[in-house]
Amino acid sequence: MRDLRPLFDPRSVAVIGASANPAKWGHWLARGALAGADRRAVFLVNRNGGEILGHRAYRSLDELPDAPELVALVVPAASFEESVGASLAVGARALVAITAGLGELGGDGAERERAVVERVRAAGAVLVGPNCLGIFDAGSALRLVSNELPGGSIGLVSQSGNLALELGRLAADSGLGFSRFVSLGNQADVEVAELVGTLAAHRPTRLIALYCEDFRNGEAFVAAAADAGKPVLLLAGGSGRAGSLAARSHTGALASGDAAVDAACRAAGILRVQLPATSRPPHRRRRGRRRSRHRLCGHRRARRTRAAAAVRPPYGRPRGVAAAGGDDPESRRSRRRRRAGRVELRARLAPPPRLR
Repeated sequence: MRDLRPLFDPRSVAVIGASANPAKWGHWLARGALAGADRRAVFLVNRNGGEILGHRAYRSLDELPDAPELVALVVPAASFEESVGASLAVGARALVAITAGLGELGGDGAERERAVVERVRAAGAVLVGPNCLGIFDAGSALRLVSNELPGGSIGLVSQSGNLALELGRLAADSGLGFSRFVSLGNQADVEVAELVGTLAAHRPTRLIALYCEDFRNGEAFVAAAADAGKPVLLLAGGSGRAGSLAARSHTGALASGDAAVDAACRAAGILRVQLPATSRPPHRRRRGRRRSRHRLCGHRRARRTRAAAAVRPPYGRPRGVAAAGGDDPESRRSRRRRRAGRVELRARLAPPPRLR
């Protein structure tokens, strides 16, 4: 098993793509990284330099006074290889790639992702992601994620960032929390089996919870779960044909069939669950047509397997008169709500930030 200490308890962290814009991923990860600044050196890197969150922003990794042990990559896909190369050149031992638009798209993106993984492994480093939400360790005060997560004794590994955030809210409502959290993303290098083994050896972790759409090495996963010595819970996405297609579009995963997952759970003593519990009060459904306000996040797309061919568009107006730009009663009601300041609905909703 590889040494994942630089991933969970690094001596220094750099965030490439740090931003002063509160609406950007680079700002969220910079803020999270700085929360652990009393424990480790934190370097913010932005090609424009300047100051971010009251700290100096370096123009490149070459300007840093010390080599970062862990580097978070919040860069466009076009800059991914260059950023990885620069990180490895200064001696980074672990990388967390938020960058999307690679392996999950297949084709050239998948080839580029594989080539990067070869470089990372040749350098003796490890890579989480790409296309992930980040990483969290309560004990080492490492918070390279977009949102705050509650501390506790659950080790969470999830291929959906949005599901992890939802579970964090549910855990906090129940007085629980996470000892560690890893967003797998495309699972290009570090895989679920390796993380199960690491969490099994992590003393503060008392329970291991998993959401997976693709297990990569099934035999290694079963062996790691069987030897964990701790309860292992699994929520598996990608059931059925439509669910498999959704998982493929989410992280490029080739989802395993239900029968194979059930057999693996029996062999390893894993408790398989179907859906996370909810602590929210029942939602009162309003009558009449409503417009969609939120896109289904990846794990929900993977869980919903019915009517795959007839799924409604996740954004914008409903089909029909409104879609064609006509003035139907729903449009008039929406304008009145906007003017009253109660609800802000736009004719075409812009997608929210992808939290994966």
